[in-house]
Amino acid sequence: MPQYTTLMPIRTKGTKPPLFCIHGQPLRMAQNLSADRPIYGLSHIYHSDFLDEEPESIEWIAAKYLSEVRQVQPEGPYHLCGFSAGGLIAYEMARQLLDAGATIGSLTLIEPTLGKKHTAHQLESTLGASNQDRLTLFLKLLARSPLSLRERTKYYFRLLTAQFYFLLKKPLPEELRWVGYLKSLGPAMRKFTYHPINCSAILLYGYMNDENYKACSDCWNNLLMKGVKIQNLDDVKQHDDFMLDHSLKKIAELIEMNIS
Repeated sequence: MPQYTTLMPIRTKGTKPPLFCIHGQPLRMAQNLSADRPIYGLSHIYHSDFLDEEPESIEWIAAKYLSEVRQVQPEGPYHLCGFSAGGLIAYEMARQLLDAGATIGSLTLIEPTLGKKHTAHQLESTLGASNQDRLTLFLKLLARSPLSLRERTKYYFRLLTAQFYFLLKKPLPEELRWVGYLKSLGPAMRKFTYHPINCSAILLYGYMNDENYKACSDCWNNLLMKGVKIQNLDDVKQHDDFMLDHSLKKIAELIEMNIS
């Protein structure tokens, strides 16, 4: 049996094309997808010693994920779905696949996190000074914190607790693994530079007003050269709401509609 460090086989049998879920809740996603669709989760924290590793870059993570994806599916078209930072990584995976001559069947990005600094620099040169207001709105949307003030206070307390585990080189308890996840990915995310790709994608966001929607659409269309379909889930008020059961059901329905 193959040994994986980042890939979690969830459902390996089925006649439909497989879906690769980057971060998020792939186990619960599988419950909402067709029973005839293979599904795999990808995350660098599935193995217990992840806290000893700080990924070199988003490009490095994407390449590592793809090395295991190709063991399952040697050739495209590939179907990728990424949540939050996983959306960022899914985008880079698509770029690397396209550069290697592979085809992307579908790319679904669920409120992806982007590196604000590099995205701003790139899109300023693409959109020009006359579009600065839209760019600013878009960057605020991308950089918006998934944590409320109360959640942020709780997060910093957990971060301090997690530091003791890091210092002692002990595995993090389950309730602190999210803190370790954010800590391990932060440096790589801040260094990441976006490059336009010859691909289309579905972007999922929570509630946005018309102004934010226009800014989001304009900017993504300058990164995804084959077009973007933006879908708003109006009942999603916070970032983590995408991982609630009713949201996962809607996401699964959209993915099934867009995978041949």
